[in-house]
Amino acid sequence: MKSASLSYEQNFYVNGTGLSGVQSINGTYGVTERPITVLGYGHVDNTLDGPLEGSFSIDRTLINEDALLNLTGDNRPFSGVISYNTYGSVHTGSFGFHSGYLTSYSLSCEVGDLPSVRTDIAVYGDLGRGLLSASESAGAGSASLSDKSIDPPNQGTISITCDELKTTTNRITSISHQIDCNRQAVYALATSASDTKAQYPVQVDLMYPLEQTTTFTLEVDDYQTKNLYDYLTGVYTGNVNIDIDGNNGTNLVDFDLKNARMITESFSSSVDGAATVNMTFKKYINKQR
Repeated sequence: MKSASLSYEQNFYVNGTGLSGVQSINGTYGVTERPITVLGYGHVDNTLDGPLEGSFSIDRTLINEDALLNLTGDNRPFSGVISYNTYGSVHTGSFGFHSGYLTSYSLSCEVGDLPSVRTDIAVYGDLGRGLLSASESAGAGSASLSDKSIDPPNQGTISITCDELKTTTNRITSISHQIDCNRQAVYALATSASDTKAQYPVQVDLMYPLEQTTTFTLEVDDYQTKNLYDYLTGVYTGNVNIDIDGNNGTNLVDFDLKNARMITESFSSSVDGAATVNMTFKKYINKQR
């Protein structure tokens, strides 16, 4: 009997722990080839023209503590897998990865919606079917496979402070925050014909500084916009803090950006609503020594 693999039959795990609030998952890999041609014949074969690498992206609703946020810095590689057509403890299909590194973490929220999170992952190990770990094969729904208890936030548990606003009467209606974690894989030549370790990078470096970008949208009450050419005599800087708690008081996400630099400001107005201003801040983080 033919049937589709529906969402309620699917589970996603990171390092053996199931994640809640997953809305969509995309995993992909591609092989770069170069044709081999010989004189007097033409094309005879193909050869690899680059390392074997893949990528994953995960879109989630923030409904509990986010374990993926801890993977934005220097850390060990992690694994992940989506299992589908799951019946009890039997998995008839899976698509997963080994040796993944977080390359981008972005959070966005607006009035009336739960915060959403997107994570992008670069994969330097194997990627595809049959990569379920022992803990993931133990069965969906078991206590060992559950992540943190569900504790969603609401509008009253999301607080944002920004020194540049200098007032609490301007209403912030949406916010987005992104952390870019650029990675560089280092490969080495094989020491022998049987050296399979040369298939994988010997190390994956996190490239500093880390770049954080925060954007606010606010409805204007008494906010005064800045002048472009004032940037030549002094960059607008200030502390920006984003704090998101669950209904039960659990801290889900906390970003504390000291001396963030305002780099973009835009003003818009129409007959359909109030005047709004978009403000973008950047913050660079060096490696701690």
